[in-house]
Amino acid sequence: MAYNFRNRNLLNTRGAYLGSSGSDSESQDDSDPDFLTPSRTPRRSTQNNTARAGGASSIRNLSGKRARGNGEEHKRGLRERHRRRRKRFSQVPQAQISRRTVLSWLIGSGVIEEKEAVWYVAAQSGNILGEGKVNREGILCSCCSGQLTVEEFEVHSGRKTRKPYQYIYLAGSQVSLLDCQIEAWEDKEEEERRTFNNIQPASKAVDRNDDACMVCADGGDLICCERCPSTFHPRCIFMEIIPQGDWLCPYCICKYCGNGNGNGPLMQCSQCEKKYHFRCGGETLDLMNPPVAFCGSSCRKIYEGLHNLLGSQNELQDGLTWTLLQRTDEPFTGSYGEEEYKRIQCNSKIAVAWLVMNECFLSTVDRHTRANIVQSIVYNRGSYVTRINYSGFYTAILEKNDEIISVASIRVHGKRLAEMPFIGTRGEYRRLGMAYVLENCIESTLCSLKVEKLVIPSVSQLTGMWMDKYFFSRVQEERLVKELSLYNTVMFPSSVVRLHKNLAMLPDLNLSPQENEGHF
Repeated sequence: MAYNFRNRNLLNTRGAYLGSSGSDSESQDDSDPDFLTPSRTPRRSTQNNTARAGGASSIRNLSGKRARGNGEEHKRGLRERHRRRRKRFSQVPQAQISRRTVLSWLIGSGVIEEKEAVWYVAAQSGNILGEGKVNREGILCSCCSGQLTVEEFEVHSGRKTRKPYQYIYLAGSQVSLLDCQIEAWEDKEEEERRTFNNIQPASKAVDRNDDACMVCADGGDLICCERCPSTFHPRCIFMEIIPQGDWLCPYCICKYCGNGNGNGPLMQCSQCEKKYHFRCGGETLDLMNPPVAFCGSSCRKIYEGLHNLLGSQNELQDGLTWTLLQRTDEPFTGSYGEEEYKRIQCNSKIAVAWLVMNECFLSTVDRHTRANIVQSIVYNRGSYVTRINYSGFYTAILEKNDEIISVASIRVHGKRLAEMPFIGTRGEYRRLGMAYVLENCIESTLCSLKVEKLVIPSVSQLTGMWMDKYFFSRVQEERLVKELSLYNTVMFPSSVVRLHKNLAMLPDLNLSPQENEGHF
């Protein structure tokens, strides 16, 4: 029989979905509820000026417990006592914080107190090598009254482990800054910001598909996928003939043969998230790493290239560094090896990057699911609804003296296309070329990964700037418009102009002709 359209205008576009995204569903205007928490009663500082010898002995005992294999249990006990100690400690409204650093995030979260005494403690001996007081800008050294970054404080104390948060302790509670980062990350409010966008139709919903087109995000007469909640306007996917019987969307069919059934089970590429039959191309599931599989060598190289960059600071001129981040939910083992330390830093800086993005953009809430789009992208939150599944996003940050000053979000849809829906710079650093520096770093990385095209949205007032200064062009060619309709890119109102830039003009001779032609 002929396919029947479902008119989504007749349905309840706001009540048909249930979400577990915390504050996402609470905002009805441009305000951000994350910053409306009433202040608590300030606590009195309980730290004391412990004598150097006594403090060293306590830290030495902590190191000894680690050596006997009970370190994680002891650290959990310290963190629990630290939570009780700060039970009445007031949070600092994040909007009042002038600099965006990991330390300012810890202070704003109420995990540590501004001007709290800290020690740098030698890993083996447990001796105190440096003393200071923590603040939102860094650490004020007690011996020279110098304002230092966390890494500078470690070097100033005579060490260079490149893991300074692990060896800097709060003098009062003897909890390391690294444990403070874990505590802040596990806080309920912080956890709600990264919760999976569990958008599901209500139990009594008449229609269980999405209320908005995957391509334009508007409602109306939509054709619905029979396998997932995605819906489309036929015109948005250039459908000339309405299909007879069931229809499957581009994300439920093999990217090579175009079929959703036959040729064996469909696997999903870990990079571009398109599905494929192994018989048609791509890799089988890696039994040593079950969730990871790729539709081709190009997606594997992109995935591995991006993950090799995660958490590594890349030095630039004028004291600037840029870092690629992605939130991960892997459990902390307490071993604090290099990879786990890097993962803790990535998560902490993701939390700070969200605060920067929240300054730069008004709350962008999906009108159908009430999901906070910018927040979901920064925290790379997944969803069963493909249109608001942002699990593949990475966050690039530009830092100076531990302060995050510019942030961008990127997602790579395979070798053919990457998108950068948001890039923002803190107010005091605007018009200084910071976004230009970060955007160049992103482009350089994409070029090294052989990604061919970068797509961005732009408000009409800034289109000329993007075209003249950054050499972008309008998305006008019909072939490119059709191609973009087959990707799960972030959608914006029709008033927003879509721009693109060709990053690679020549074909990659290392790939097969089939991969160079691009199958979507």
